[in-house]
Amino acid sequence: MAYICIKCGKKMKQIDNFVRCQYCGGRILIKERPNMPKEISTD
Repeated sequence: MAYICIKCGKKMKQIDNFVRCQYCGGRILIKERPNMPKEISTD
């Protein structure tokens, strides 16, 4: 599972028991989600 740092925007592939960004030291990480288009019905 990949994570993205909110502070610097870098992607990390794996987190090994740490809650900080490897690059900037930011503590807020979010899970990367696939870009899936939403289908909206216009009925």
